[in-house]
Amino acid sequence: MASKTWDKKDLLPQIDSKGYNSLLNDLENHVKHIEAYKTRLKPNFPPQEFMNVLKTKEKISLICNKLHSYAYLWFSEDTSNSAAKNFMSKIDEIVVDVDNRIMFFSLWFKSLDEENASNIINGVDREYKYYLQYARLLKKYILSEPEEKILNIKGITSSAALIKIYDIITSAFTFTLKIGGKTQILSREQLADYVKHPKANVRKAAYQALYDVYSKNQDVLNEVYRNIILDWKNEGINLRKFESPMTIRNKSNDISDKSIEVLIKVCKKNKNLFQEYFKLKTKLCKLKVMNRYDVYVPYGNYDKKYSYEDAQKLVFDSYYDYSPEMYKLAKKIVDEKHIDYLLRKNKMGGAYCMDVGPGITPYVLLNFNSKLRDVFTMAHELGHGVHDLLTSKHSNLTAHPPLTLAETASTFGEMLLFDKLMKESKDKNFKKYLLAHNLDDLYATTLRQIYFVDFEIKAHELIAKGAGLEELKKAYLEVLKEQFGNSVKINEEFQYEWLSIPHIFHTPFYCYSYSFGNLLVLSLYEKYREEGKSFVPKYLKILSYGGSENSAKILKEINIDIEDEKFWQKGFDLIKEMIDELKKLV
Repeated sequence: MASKTWDKKDLLPQIDSKGYNSLLNDLENHVKHIEAYKTRLKPNFPPQEFMNVLKTKEKISLICNKLHSYAYLWFSEDTSNSAAKNFMSKIDEIVVDVDNRIMFFSLWFKSLDEENASNIINGVDREYKYYLQYARLLKKYILSEPEEKILNIKGITSSAALIKIYDIITSAFTFTLKIGGKTQILSREQLADYVKHPKANVRKAAYQALYDVYSKNQDVLNEVYRNIILDWKNEGINLRKFESPMTIRNKSNDISDKSIEVLIKVCKKNKNLFQEYFKLKTKLCKLKVMNRYDVYVPYGNYDKKYSYEDAQKLVFDSYYDYSPEMYKLAKKIVDEKHIDYLLRKNKMGGAYCMDVGPGITPYVLLNFNSKLRDVFTMAHELGHGVHDLLTSKHSNLTAHPPLTLAETASTFGEMLLFDKLMKESKDKNFKKYLLAHNLDDLYATTLRQIYFVDFEIKAHELIAKGAGLEELKKAYLEVLKEQFGNSVKINEEFQYEWLSIPHIFHTPFYCYSYSFGNLLVLSLYEKYREEGKSFVPKYLKILSYGGSENSAKILKEINIDIEDEKFWQKGFDLIKEMIDELKKLV
């Protein structure tokens, strides 16, 4: 029998126990060990001593990750739990205090002249070379130690606090769905089923119920967003002097502005492909007109329910067929009871995979509702987990993959599941259903995400000029009209959609990672189809790098140039192939 909730004991001893307090003492001792170097730093600092500090920093990082992960998992279980919220605030304060006390060391290293910095980089273990090179990349944006400490302290009461407020407010939302005289009070996860309901009036009612709540809270949510963006601007542009709001994200990913500009350009150039698909889907689903309410209408009457165990077997089998190693790693997450999948009131919505650090099996949050969509979500999040486990040979400082590669294994996992279902099915209607389902997902995770980023670019510009809520809503509607063209009618309720997208609040410009990841995966999958099983070790090697090397350099190993429009176009060529296959089946 599958475990219904996760087991957090692998992270921390019981709170306030002797073991927990001992861990905090260890943390304090590690911090003091680094603090003792404050008066000993000099330009020709020996690489061996530098390694000693790095190893201690590694230990500090892992303990802080454990504390933060435990706090976030506890909060996710029940976002109304005051004890969990208080603990998360306490951990935020501990982590900021630790960061401030040891900050001097990284600031000193970033301020070194090139010759002495190179001597250190060339003298440390290979594992840490890219980590240190990356630190030097941000040298020009670093402020003085007192300024950095102030910003670090401010962080927990500014953006981090605003994001927490957004999560608390939106996690508590309930939605009143009225259909044919019947009224239901639903969570967002439950309401999501009705967004994909076969009946048009139900889909419309579900979206109207969703955006009715967000419209009633638009003023406070907009104020949260506006201040997050102003904080992003004040620190990143005004103080650190980054070239643009997007550059802040790109530099944190160690990726060129050009590569993301090319990605956005190619995605926009191919919007007509999805417009063509939505016109085809309008005919398939026998709609007179496709409204925005209808974008995710399921083709066919496929309403099969999957038990959690059956869903797990499907995902495991699709992983095993590709790579037994991937299967073993995914199964490890389940066997160690690191999944919470039950729907519950006040549980955090959506899904995620929490990477704690090397030596600790990642944790997965799901809201499993027995739909095929939930099976794909499981394949996605377990893909993240497999990726994290493949990087466990690295240091805690270098293991986590950059944002640009963070969605690779997760999306590839979904492709494996899709491919398995397509190959094994003899049912023409189910194949049409799967193709439509996959194209819906590719729209949602590729073109839709790029247009979220397009909106964010506009929103940052507008807010910097003092624009208000009405101008942001208007800008969002314009973005929707551009991506859909004349293939979909845009309904007024969707001016509130951006308020309901957590990534836009949590992590500005995060959404391009989905487009990057999906198009990269389509290209990788095409290579797999060409090369067969000989490609699998290459793929696993790419994942195993984690954050120990620059993502552009990693991908060059398999002849991928992320600044080349032709590379990104290959992903859309495969999408076109799927649309053409759907046309043939019709």
